[in-house]
Amino acid sequence: MDVDVGRAIAGKYELVRLLGRGSMGEVWVAHHKTLGEKVAVKLLTTDPLPGETEVEDPATAAARFLFEAQIAARLSRRTRHIVRVTDHGEEDGVPYLVMELLDGETLDGVLAREARVAAPTVARVVAQVARALTTAHAEGVLHRDLKPANVFLTRDEDGQLLAKLLDFGIARAIHAHRVTSAFSTAKGLVFGTPSYMSPEQARASPRLDHRCDLWALSTIAYEALTGELPVNGAETDELLANLCAGRIVPIHQRAPDLPPGLGAFFERAFAESIAERFQTAAELTRAFELALGPAARAPLAGAVGAAGAGGADAALAADGGAVVPPPGDPAGDLAAQAESLRRRARSRMMRMGGAAALAVLAGLGIAWRALAPSSSERAVGGATTTATATNPSPTPPATAPPTSPLPNATFAEPAVPVSALPRAPPRSTVAHASVPAGHGAAAPQPAAAPTAVVHAPPAAPPEPAPAPPPAPAPAPTKKIDKSEVL
Repeated sequence: MDVDVGRAIAGKYELVRLLGRGSMGEVWVAHHKTLGEKVAVKLLTTDPLPGETEVEDPATAAARFLFEAQIAARLSRRTRHIVRVTDHGEEDGVPYLVMELLDGETLDGVLAREARVAAPTVARVVAQVARALTTAHAEGVLHRDLKPANVFLTRDEDGQLLAKLLDFGIARAIHAHRVTSAFSTAKGLVFGTPSYMSPEQARASPRLDHRCDLWALSTIAYEALTGELPVNGAETDELLANLCAGRIVPIHQRAPDLPPGLGAFFERAFAESIAERFQTAAELTRAFELALGPAARAPLAGAVGAAGAGGADAALAADGGAVVPPPGDPAGDLAAQAESLRRRARSRMMRMGGAAALAVLAGLGIAWRALAPSSSERAVGGATTTATATNPSPTPPATAPPTSPLPNATFAEPAVPVSALPRAPPRSTVAHASVPAGHGAAAPQPAAAPTAVVHAPPAAPPEPAPAPPPAPAPAPTKKIDKSEVL
């Protein structure tokens, strides 16, 4: 098939530019003609690169390509740390795979530029790759070709570092390194990348299990922290001989400035006995964070995961192949964006804290107002008891009038002002006011309108009247004797 810019794969994926070449084929940036989005299209080729040997016929390679594409599609739905596969097919006899197009660079590109990666970044990369491995191992799938070129660093929607695992076993059985020593299979071939192989994988052990991926992840962490591999060897045979002999260089010989706990961590990670190593990816992650100490939780520095030179938009699963730099694709200032997001998050937390404090104060105020009437009633309860006994009305009792020499009169009518009371007519003697029958012992009234008892005010003293003329003396009455009548 003639592969070139403008070629439409499956009638809908228009090739835009070549992104990279590797031992398993080519990766292109393509435009989806109906959805209008960019994707990465991987084309399987069977022509090995210089120094590699073809080990499978095209039909077997295509079948394995399909099988691994199905695995990647299934696993990518379970975790975001595995590159997402969206389509697969064949165009003019050439199998293709469609994946999400990522913005960032591989860990291999970061190491080529910076030599060493900061410990906080390494801790996050190890943790996220371990999550991808945990998902795969739970499905009984081994990667077996884990290396920095297959770890892609990008940013999530919040600007945080996001690691994705590429090439999930797709290229491991298509092409392989030629080995002439005893460290080979029956055909003289070892699959994978020798620098990141475990000793049992280098020996092609038939009992290889998921712990080979944990060895590779530990090797990636070692290289990211020091810039060098844990096993020396200029050639593949020399490297594999040192590996299987257990000649692991202690990490503090490479980088004495690293936390002391890392020495014990890598001694266990690279233990000769498989049973003495870490048994799960989660266990390895926890131990690695403890070994790093506070450095594992320090803020990230730099712009690792931003679009790097030559790796701006890649789902590069090309086995360390050469990357074709995209024209005019400058790196964005993702570090500044991440810092801005952190500032906004802190501002939101402060506003939420202030709102919570106001809510607490408002609640206390409502509770105080609810309890205040009961407290006031208890405070004046003793003072109102006596007044209620004599005057149940809520109106405060009037001040008692001054004592009068006249006897008090009791009325059943409501109280009236003093000025409205009738004045007594002038007379020589003052008589007691008679009380009509029934008024002195009035029937009890309802509590809502209680009977008021009012003392009559003293009447003004009458003016002295002129003395009347003396009455004539009565005529003497003759006393009749009863005996005389008889």
